[in-house]
Amino acid sequence: MNSKWAKLMLMSGITSGWLLYEMATASESPRVELAFVQYSLLACALIGLVGSVMMFASDR
Repeated sequence: MNSKWAKLMLMSGITSGWLLYEMATASESPRVELAFVQYSLLACALIGLVGSVMMFASDR
């Protein structure tokens, strides 16, 4: 696990999990602006996760 793609997979996975957990356990709905930022960050983290998995798989 010395590849930069493996590290990016780990960071993106942790970020995605953390954002999903925070959104699922929120006690009140956020303002529209904050919800937009949260969903944008989640989309970026998931795109990074999928991309890094694909790049890691193609390195082998």
